[in-house]
Amino acid sequence: MRTQFSRRATGFTLIELIVVIAILGALAGISAPFVIERMNAADVTKCRSNLTQLGLAGDKYSRDMAHSHLLPTSGMDDDEDTEYNEGDGWWLALGAEMDGTVLPKGKNGKMKVPTIFHCPGHQPDVDNENFEADVKTISYVSWTDGSEDEDNPNSCIRTTAKQNLDTLPWLSDGNPVKGQSVTNLESFRKQVIPALNRHSNTLLVLYASGIVKAYEVDDPESVNPQLLFKRIAPSLAKKTDSDDDDEEDDE
Repeated sequence: MRTQFSRRATGFTLIELIVVIAILGALAGISAPFVIERMNAADVTKCRSNLTQLGLAGDKYSRDMAHSHLLPTSGMDDDEDTEYNEGDGWWLALGAEMDGTVLPKGKNGKMKVPTIFHCPGHQPDVDNENFEADVKTISYVSWTDGSEDEDNPNSCIRTTAKQNLDTLPWLSDGNPVKGQSVTNLESFRKQVIPALNRHSNTLLVLYASGIVKAYEVDDPESVNPQLLFKRIAPSLAKKTDSDDDDEEDDE
C-alpha cells in the first residue's frame, strides 16, 4: 500500500513575497505622517520651552538696575564697556548673563550660547551643548515698538511705557537680521514669514509680558502676512498704520 505524504513548503513563493512587501509598504505609508506629526509636535514643545526660558531671562535682565525696565532688541547700541561687539543685539545681551555662555575673546569674537537660543526645527542644526551665536544660527527675532528711543525705531522695549505688554511681541520664530527688529509689516515679511513652515506650520511668539502664544496657519504659501501681522501684534500694526497716515499727510 502506497502512503501519500503532503509536501511541506520550504519557503515563500514569489507572489507571497510581493504581497508581504506591499503590505509593509502600505503600513509605512500610513504610519509616516503620524511619525512626522509627533516629531513636529516635539519641536513645537521644545521651541515653546526655549521661549519661556528666554522670557525668564528677559525678566531678570529688565530687573537689573543697569538696564532697568528694558528688554533688549536687535537695535541695541554697542556697549563700550565690553570687549566684544554687541551690534547683533538681544541674544548677546541676554547670553552674557546666562549660565552656559562662553564669552568671546576679542572685539570680533563669537559668543557661544546655550541651545535655548535655537529652535530644533531651524536648519542648520547646532551642537547639543552650545553654539556660536550669529544671524544664521539664532532661531528667534526681536520685535519692538521703539518705546525706548523715539529716534530709533529698533530701540529696546521699555516695559514701563503705556502699552499692553500682552499684545506686544518681544521674541518669535524667525530669521534675524543684524541690527534690526520687527517693527512693521515689511520687516515681519522679511524676518518672520520664512519661519512659518519650521514646525507644523505653527509660529510661536513670546510677548513682553512673558506669555508665549502659538499661531497656526493652514498653508504658509497662501497666508496673508498683513492679517497675520495684525493678529499677532495688533498694537504695533495700529501704530505703524498711524505712522503711514502721518507720512501721507506730510506729503
